[in-house]
Amino acid sequence: VLNGVEAIFAMHVDCQKPTGSIAAHAGPTHAAVCFYVVKIEGKTGNAETPHLNVDPVVAAAFTILALQQLTSREDDPLHSQVLSVTYIKGGNSVDATPPVVEFGGTLRSLTTEGLYRLQKRLKEVVEGQAAVHRCTGVTEILGAPSHPMYPAVVNDERLHEHVENVGRSLLGPDKVKPGEKIMAGEDFAFYQQLVPGVMFGIGIRNEKVGSVHSAHNPHFFVDEDVLPIGAALHTATAEMYLSGRSA
Repeated sequence: VLNGVEAIFAMHVDCQKPTGSIAAHAGPTHAAVCFYVVKIEGKTGNAETPHLNVDPVVAAAFTILALQQLTSREDDPLHSQVLSVTYIKGGNSVDATPPVVEFGGTLRSLTTEGLYRLQKRLKEVVEGQAAVHRCTGVTEILGAPSHPMYPAVVNDERLHEHVENVGRSLLGPDKVKPGEKIMAGEDFAFYQQLVPGVMFGIGIRNEKVGSVHSAHNPHFFVDEDVLPIGAALHTATAEMYLSGRSA
């Protein structure tokens, strides 16, 4: 489908920027993202005889604490990375050690290479901490179709300049704002694996009509005044690119 395509452009609503403005920057802008599940297996038994059991609860607790150091002690503080444990579950008895504890969460990095490093270290820490506590630990990096891994969105510098020039020409210089990096994933990154591209935000913030929430908020409401602005921007961006000039 993308054979012969030279450039690709996308815009995303931004509830932090006023309607009629755009925001973008070159380089990494959205994170590479994956999701994981960890299972730590021990040996079940009665709570009153812990010496006869192999406790995966303790092993899981130490593992989760150790994982926090991957971003705070192993990566450059100027790099943007996230390791979050979002759930944990084990047994349901107050009088027995469970055989298995499971926890999971998400890894994020503003570079795809950084995400791969986090995945590698996640597996190593899980296996090592489990072994210290006489357990076995297994990490599964989830994949498509339910939880695909997203590469990072990296805006092409030349195309970014083109978008800014079009924005200044169409909207005015004061309507072109610097963009912000965020740790959310974005499907547009898959297109950028094949074609140079740029994704920019278009402001929809208008407190008078209640357009103040993000697109993932249940109270999301869009200022419809943005629709002709967005249509004009997309049209002008493509037309000026194809004509070989950036006004």
